[in-house]
Amino acid sequence: MASNPRSSDRESGDVAETTRRATEQATRSLSDAGERTARAGAESFQRNADRLHASWRSGNEAANRIAERSMEQFNRLFGLSGETARQTVQQSSSNIQAMLESTTIMADGLQELSGEWLRFAQERLEQNMEHFDQLLGCRSPHEYIALQSRIARDNFEAILQTAQRVSERSTRSADEAVRKMSEASVAPQ
Repeated sequence: MASNPRSSDRESGDVAETTRRATEQATRSLSDAGERTARAGAESFQRNADRLHASWRSGNEAANRIAERSMEQFNRLFGLSGETARQTVQQSSSNIQAMLESTTIMADGLQELSGEWLRFAQERLEQNMEHFDQLLGCRSPHEYIALQSRIARDNFEAILQTAQRVSERSTRSADEAVRKMSEASVAPQ
């Protein structure tokens, strides 16, 4: 029984169209899921950063009040008064302020680092979706393996570049925090 060539071509076309639609739907679904995940992660991180900042601010105020009370008690205990007591309280307050500012700098730095990693994840998701389309178009095992190794290399290179940027930003934040602490230690007493 001979098969009809037109029927075979039509069936091949139907299979190709069905495959194309399934690929597009999978791509959209993965893209939407990645976008929702990235957005949820960014929103969650922002809420946490806001809470952390508010905690630091209230902690700073509480630490200043505690330092002032402690210094008043210390002064009464040791009979310090006048200018010496004022300078001691001022220096203690400056030290606490410097620590809190340094901590805020580090928290801001951590927020930047988190943003960098979120951007990395989003870019990799988009890039890997493109690679998925390319993998579906491979005609031979050799082509598939070559593309897979290029994808792995690209992903590895991207993570190394992101790690380098994160390291540089982390170092800048730490340097700035150390500078803040050093400024407080050389302030006139």
